[in-house]
Amino acid sequence: MGKKRRKRINCPNCDKQLKEDMNFCPNCGQENHIKRVSMKMLVSDFSSTYFTFDSKLFASLKYLLIKPSFLSLEYLNGKIEAYLRPIRLYIFISFAFFLLNSIISTGGGVSEVINLTDDGKPTTIEQVQGEFEKVKTVNNDNDLAAFSELDKELFDGKITKIFSDKKEMKLFFLFLKSKLPILFFFLIPILGVLLFLFFYKKKYFYVDHLVFALHLQSFVFVLLTISLLIDWGFNVDLTFFAILGFLIYGFIAARKFYDLGKISTFIRLSFVGFTHVILSAIIFGFFFLIVLKNYQI
Repeated sequence: MGKKRRKRINCPNCDKQLKEDMNFCPNCGQENHIKRVSMKMLVSDFSSTYFTFDSKLFASLKYLLIKPSFLSLEYLNGKIEAYLRPIRLYIFISFAFFLLNSIISTGGGVSEVINLTDDGKPTTIEQVQGEFEKVKTVNNDNDLAAFSELDKELFDGKITKIFSDKKEMKLFFLFLKSKLPILFFFLIPILGVLLFLFFYKKKYFYVDHLVFALHLQSFVFVLLTISLLIDWGFNVDLTFFAILGFLIYGFIAARKFYDLGKISTFIRLSFVGFTHVILSAIIFGFFFLIVLKNYQI
């Protein structure tokens, strides 16, 4: 015997007109039942959402790490619901990395270290400021005056103010660091375009290359997170091994995803990597200037 329901005339979710015998809205799937929200409903909604997400996350991470290109191929073959979708996986992993990096940088006493490297070693605020002071010392008064005038005209004198004050420099680089997720996210479509150009295949559209790019970038953030945790816990720098691991992983993933030979994959991937590095450097330059322009002193 079916349970008795107090029915609605219109769907409360999409406002579609309903008939008396309809237990669910045919338009959006909303249950047609007038009832108060109960604790049981809240717990049920939370548990179903949380544990579904949890199981998908662990399955996605497992295959992302041990089976290069598996998630991309599964997604393109229509197996969508079994794993986290590419964009969700990337957002979750990148958010976890930047959050962890922020916590460690704030609480770990390394707030004076900037994420710029000099021969593989961290560059401190003092080193950057020292280099700026050297430039000021070496340049004659006319050059310095010209620089100050240009700085004042383009950036309201922000460059001089920032790099002349240690505290202000810290604040600026923290501000820049907080905007990096936007930059990394913007670079993914660029990588997708390069993959589309250098690994062109008729059966793949641009969005297919974009899915592969999202999974590659997700793997990068997993490596960065692991490297960050090991460096924080054991003071061991694994940057070189992380880069080497990504290169090997990227080669295996591209070969499986595009179904090409070793030499062809290596040559194409080399062009993609080289072009992406150059474009990333150029884009970062513009990004830096935009952040500087919008930075409030």
